[in-house]
Amino acid sequence: MRWLLICILWSSNIAAQSFMSDPNSPNPSSFKVFLASTDKQLHMAGCYMISSWTTSYAYNRTADKRKAILIGFGAGMVAGIAKEISDIKYGNPDWADIAADAIGSGLGAVSITFTF
Repeated sequence: MRWLLICILWSSNIAAQSFMSDPNSPNPSSFKVFLASTDKQLHMAGCYMISSWTTSYAYNRTADKRKAILIGFGAGMVAGIAKEISDIKYGNPDWADIAADAIGSGLGAVSITFTF
């Protein structure tokens, strides 16, 4: 499953690079532009790593999938929201960054709890 997620993230990165090289992109507010943004990819990747590590740790300690998913998702979102709060003073806060954080946190929390 991790291999599949890595391939999906890698292919979206390639698609984003090819999309950004096209000067005649049709709709700048579309989902493709959202995925093409390097900042959004970094938000997704960072929250994915934080939530997957936290979910794995919580699952090893509690053996409860539901609790581990909630703890992992919460940890990823806390980190993402803390980053956006710091952006209020030192950068450019954006609601789309929080959406990217939610995507990364959700994928990280859920992908760790699959058993094969």
